Amino acid sequence: MALQSSGQITLGDIANEFGFTESNGTTTKLGSYRSTNGQGNYPVSLGQLSYSSIDGGGAVPTSGQIKLSDFRGTQLQTVVNFYGSGKGGTRLNAYSRYNAGDVTVVGGYRPRPSNTSGTRVKIHVNQSIGSEKNSVNHCALRTGNGWNSGTTLSVDVGSNGRIQGAGGNGGAGSVNNGSGSPGGNGSSGLGVEYTETAINIASGGVIAAGFGGGGGGAGGEQTDKPGTRYAAGGGGGGGAGLPVGEGGAKGQRTAGLSAGSSNSGPGTDASLSGGTQGSGTAGDGGGGGNNANEAGGASGGEGGQAGEAADAGDDGDGNGGAGGSDGSAIRRTNGNIVVDINDGSRVVPNSVANGVS
Repeated sequence: MALQSSGQITLGDIANEFGFTESNGTTTKLGSYRSTNGQGNYPVSLGQLSYSSIDGGGAVPTSGQIKLSDFRGTQLQTVVNFYGSGKGGTRLNAYSRYNAGDVTVVGGYRPRPSNTSGTRVKIHVNQSIGSEKNSVNHCALRTGNGWNSGTTLSVDVGSNGRIQGAGGNGGAGSVNNGSGSPGGNGSSGLGVEYTETAINIASGGVIAAGFGGGGGGAGGEQTDKPGTRYAAGGGGGGGAGLPVGEGGAKGQRTAGLSAGSSNSGPGTDASLSGGTQGSGTAGDGGGGGNNANEAGGASGGEGGQAGEAADAGDDGDGNGGAGGSDGSAIRRTNGNIVVDINDGSRVVPNSVANGVS
């Protein structure tokens, strides 16, 4: 529990909060709290977070005179490690990582407490964390819901940190003169499951949605020549995300005359697959097939990206597939969860939706 802000405070109170300083684990020296137990001199750097003293805010001196009263209102500081090399990944849970012990207690005089009430916990992300495709409720990083009431919880994204949903795959182009397939949905970035959570994002960091995949293009048909010709639609472009959506498969002509049959002409009856780009950029839709300049397939739609929803595939004789839906940058379990964002310009799009899985 955080130490009282007024009234009497004892050395035992301080030791129960920050840990015993002596190796026997039962005694403590007040002056020892001016330095760390194996973490170097203050300020202590953990990823891109800096701690000027054991309490995190400089209330406890790191040199000179130190008094019991210096500790009034202070609390234990812990940092969950999503900042070190290899600490990124896919579909991660911060409470699970805390519970597994991948956490640093500032000062180093005690292990992480099993009960987090009264402590300040920072989930520090300075790596890339992505999600899975297709469900908008799927989040790249979830805070987890095991935190005890009274925990001061924040998600702190460093300048190299990226929390982003997966991009939806592009829809497949049509078969013959049929309709294109719809693009896949993007998934979401951060899932907040604790009652009140602050979000701090450094310049260069981002929390972003995964965006929908473009719809597949429709096919075309031509029947006023000797024999029917079909041309398939192009695949939809993949949506931006982490990972990016894959371009939709090109459509297939399986019936009718080919480009090499009677009434031959330039072009090919094979459509093009949709494109795949980077985490911030959508893939282009593939072009439709051209069967002897007589039957033409329609193009697939461009995938979604920041500020641009995924496009439907173009219509032909069939209908173009619908573009996939975007995920959310931040989702919360329900509307009772309070999310405090310090800089909405680094949240793409800057909105909070309900539902986390």
